[in-house]
Amino acid sequence: MRFHNTNIRNILSEALNYGGIIVDVRSKEDFGKSHIPMAINLPLKDIQEGNISLPKGKVILVYCENGGGSALAARILSEKGYRVINTIGGLKEYKGALAKK
Repeated sequence: MRFHNTNIRNILSEALNYGGIIVDVRSKEDFGKSHIPMAINLPLKDIQEGNISLPKGKVILVYCENGGGSALAARILSEKGYRVINTIGGLKEYKGALAKK
């Protein structure tokens, strides 16, 4: 399986276009400090360990802090049969408003 990439600035519009789920793969602590609106948290460590509870029928849009973690998460998820969009640039390049938990 393969995944494709999009710029982090397009994450909300891509999620709406595909009816997708935005997944923040950073730690629970970092997610709690701030995250992209509508995002859920599924840390990369959980993905690596196979602790994934995402619906396979939805497009999954992954992001992290800098871009490296989301690329790894995208590869793992796509190998497990998920339709994945990796966002390039990470949260550091995101220019929109952030939510706090």
